[in-house]
Order: sequence, then structure tokens, then C-alpha cells
Amino acid sequence: MAHCCNCGIEIPSEDKIRLCDRCKKIILPFVKFMDASTSSAVRRLVSNERNLRNAGVTDGGMDYLFRICELHDKQKMREKQEREQAGAVQTVQTSEEEQPLPQDNGYFEEELPMDKPLQLRRKPYGGFLPAAEILLLIVGAVLAVLCVIGFVQNGEVDFVALACAVASFCAAYAADTARKLLSDLEEIKKQFR
Repeated sequence: MAHCCNCGIEIPSEDKIRLCDRCKKIILPFVKFMDASTSSAVRRLVSNERNLRNAGVTDGGMDYLFRICELHDKQKMREKQEREQAGAVQTVQTSEEEQPLPQDNGYFEEELPMDKPLQLRRKPYGGFLPAAEILLLIVGAVLAVLCVIGFVQNGEVDFVALACAVASFCAAYAADTARKLLSDLEEIKKQFR
């Protein structure tokens, strides 16, 4: 049996990730976001150490993440050098053939300093989502009750009110989902800033 690199409990030997299920939930989100950052993975690991420790990453888990970050940074450096070499070869071939260089695609890599804060919008998103959700549920319930009353009194179904009630309940569900999504995004920002 193998042992989890973070908490040390026994795990199946064939597990290639070398983490137990609980520790995968803690460590793998950081690994997934490594490619999204323009800074080096090792630098990002160091700047997020306190957050990772608070989430439950041990010394063994930090060593595990450090090795992954080093490999990731080396791979990125190799890819960058290969692109630069390919560009140099293309430049030499072009100058020999006396043809103009192809247009630059406009993309470049830049190492962002960690002391430079991100320019995020500071306004709170979705501040009125809970109120909108409650209002939509109330409106949907009132419309549904009106449909039932109309059917009982007149024997006819008011399809407009019924459709509006269904739309109101669907909008309340969408508002609830958006509220939960914003909450999850805030949690992710806490973990990786």
C-alpha cells in the first residue's frame, strides 16, 4: 500500500496522483489553476502557502506541490525556449530568402510581479440576488394561487398567469444558482490570492 503525500493515510498503490480523496479536494484545485496564472507556479505556491496551510495542506503536501510546480515551470520554460528557437530559425530562413517576416500574433508572455495587485472590480456582485429570489418566489406563488382560484371559480385555466408563474419560479432558480456561483467564486479567490 502507498501513502497519501499530504496526510499519510494508506491509499491504493495504483493511484498515480498519490493523494487520498479528501486531500485531492484540497490540493488539486491549486494544480488546476497553475496554467491560468501568468506568474511562475513556484512563486504562486509561495504566495498562497498560508491559504493552503489553512485549507489543510501539510509539510508533505507542500513538498508534493513544490515538485509539481517545479516541473510545471520547467515545462513552461522549455516550451518558451522552443518557441524562441523556432522563431530564430524562421527569422534566419526568412532573411536568407529576403521575404518579410510574418505578422506577430500579438500574444506575449509576461511575468507579473506578485506585489502588483490584480485590478478587479471592487463593487459587490449580485448584492440584490437574495431579495430578487424572494420577490420572484412570492410573485410565482401569487400567480399560481390566482390560477387555482380562477380554475375553481370559473372552471377555466388562465394560461398567461400559469406561464408567468412558471417563468417566475425558473427565474428564482436562476437567481439562486447565480448567488451560489458568486459565493463559490469568492471562496476560490480567498484560497488563491
